Amino acid sequence: MATVTEALVNRLAEEKVRHIFGVPGGECNLDFIAAAEDAGIEFVLTRTETAAVIMASVSAELSGNIGVAMTTRGPGIAAAANGVAYAQLDRAPVLVIADGYEDDQGYISHQRLDQIALMRPLTKMAEQVSADAPLAQLDGMLAAMRTAPLGPAYLEVSGSRIRKPAAEAAPARSPHPITKADPAAIEDARALLATASRPVVIAGLQARQGDIPQALQAFIEKTGYPLLYTYKAKGVVSDEHPQVVGPYIGGVAEESAIRSADLILLFGFDPVEGPPQKWRYDLPLLELTQHRFEHPLFQAQVSVVGDIDASLNALADAAPVSAWLPSELAEMKRSIAGKARVRKGAGISPQDVVDEMLAAMPGESRVTVDAGAHMLPVMHLWSARRPNSSLISRGLSTMAFALPAAIASCLTDPDTPVVAFTGDGGLMMCAGELATAIQFGCKPILVVFNDSSLTLIGAKQRRRQMAPAGVDFSSTNFAEVARGFGWADFRVTETSELRSTIQAAVATGRATLIDVVIDPHEYDEQIAALRG
Repeated sequence: MATVTEALVNRLAEEKVRHIFGVPGGECNLDFIAAAEDAGIEFVLTRTETAAVIMASVSAELSGNIGVAMTTRGPGIAAAANGVAYAQLDRAPVLVIADGYEDDQGYISHQRLDQIALMRPLTKMAEQVSADAPLAQLDGMLAAMRTAPLGPAYLEVSGSRIRKPAAEAAPARSPHPITKADPAAIEDARALLATASRPVVIAGLQARQGDIPQALQAFIEKTGYPLLYTYKAKGVVSDEHPQVVGPYIGGVAEESAIRSADLILLFGFDPVEGPPQKWRYDLPLLELTQHRFEHPLFQAQVSVVGDIDASLNALADAAPVSAWLPSELAEMKRSIAGKARVRKGAGISPQDVVDEMLAAMPGESRVTVDAGAHMLPVMHLWSARRPNSSLISRGLSTMAFALPAAIASCLTDPDTPVVAFTGDGGLMMCAGELATAIQFGCKPILVVFNDSSLTLIGAKQRRRQMAPAGVDFSSTNFAEVARGFGWADFRVTETSELRSTIQAAVATGRATLIDVVIDPHEYDEQIAALRG
């Protein structure tokens, strides 16, 4: 008879889990690693626990399945907290497993934390493994993780419970129900939409799932409406589509386009992606969302809660003939992208880095993007052609995301080339994962915008006319660092070298790091033009 561990792992295998990411301890983690190997699930030994949960999250986002991460107790689960916060705020269904103590070990204080109390605010469920019905408990967690908003769950395990025979019969699983919108709300939405001739659509992170992108593309093509997208929704409709005019970041770059509309249709928009400021528009709002929000950013005139692609399909024939002209949409697109191309200095431009990488990579490549000033040119200028071909932390906006995300992409979707764009600060927080990439045969291209600074923070400091302090790093040669881990390495200090170096780097066919030395002041004008 299978043990509880084996039964739990087999259930995860049935859920199409193919990797468990983590840093193990010497207790129950070893049972799970052994059971995973027997079930055909690869254990990926990461260098940090935060990176493990980020990798599990990205694996879930790309596969549509559950991600799994595992740590030891005490320092392990504490170190994973930032990754779990990513899974919560960036809406990824991830199961986090960690060792606990036995019921009769009340005398132990070593490495002892109230781990469930630590995880409860960050997860949808946080429980110790059930002594009587662990499979039913796991199924409850799987259902909770898949219920909108998607998010993580925490399972704490102990040897006395997971090593016993799994006497519990596997419960029958039912399909996850999709909530249908209230018909009255649909009628209200149709009535509101019928009053507008120049709606603009803003797509958010919910638009990435399943067949929703196709429904969105069909809707904008039928109506003629322009589409903006949040960073998490980049690529839900190709950036090359003439009606896709650019990113929505709550800044000044897209403000003119939105203010020329007479209604805003928010499609799958999640306030976790909104900037920490008040909603800046007084236009009528029509919201289509899978769920309501704890911290609403605005009050919509009509809010339709439920299956968003079905709701969108129910609106298409209510839209009057669009008053938008193709020339207007083309000008919107040129204007928004143009604001990302402003220049200040004479050094290597971040915009040129993005342009040269885009030209050198295959069209179906994926990008992962860290938090920092470099995300502005990447997210505004990179052309994403399909859903989830651009990955970023937006709800949490954590640094140290791009490299772990690129590794997860290589393992989950090995046929898609991936470029990770990171700042020097973000890479220094997860540089050990360079070794993880090599160990597991991943071959991303990692572009480091090396300006020896926390640039976004430094820009805010300068705008407040404060003396420079606390935001600059000592210089680092990341090419030499990468070489020590077994990566191909390149370093660029002059604009004249940029194109040839990028072309040579792409041609290696190996895990490759390109260290590009940037003047941080290059970003000042760009930040002002895009964010305001």
